[in-house]
Amino acid sequence: MVPSPPLWAVLGDVLLCLGAGLLLGAVRDGATLAFGSGPVRCFVWDVLAFAAAAFVCCGFAAGASATGAARWYMAAAMGLGALCWRWCVSHAVHRALRGTVFVLVWPLRFAADYAVHPLKQRLLARIRKIRHARRHNAQDSCKKSGKKPKNVLQNKRTILYN
Repeated sequence: MVPSPPLWAVLGDVLLCLGAGLLLGAVRDGATLAFGSGPVRCFVWDVLAFAAAAFVCCGFAAGASATGAARWYMAAAMGLGALCWRWCVSHAVHRALRGTVFVLVWPLRFAADYAVHPLKQRLLARIRKIRHARRHNAQDSCKKSGKKPKNVLQNKRTILYN
């Protein structure tokens, strides 16, 4: 049986595993943001996150741990780190990202509301006015000449169907 490691070594391992759990939670959250969430996708992300957690835990235990073996507190610390990401950190990160995007997009929205939109409305109003004038001029010319407007449709008897 392997002797119990000293307390400083256990605390160091726990802190590193907490950080690894936070990182895995962030990667899983990023995958959800990048590729979407749905029942099947969330299942796939969860399975991949679980496999990555097992791989990281075993790799950390073999390479950097004070004892050289995977212990229960390492897995618990990684799980706690992932839960901390989900319940505490992700909300603050998402709020900060929304605020950053709002600040970066605000000048574009301001320019669109006060520069592009009024020009677009004036242009559309001018187009409507021209169309209205053309329509009324065409109707007035037909009324003045006394002719009926020419039927541009084909005779029903001569239309061939495929």
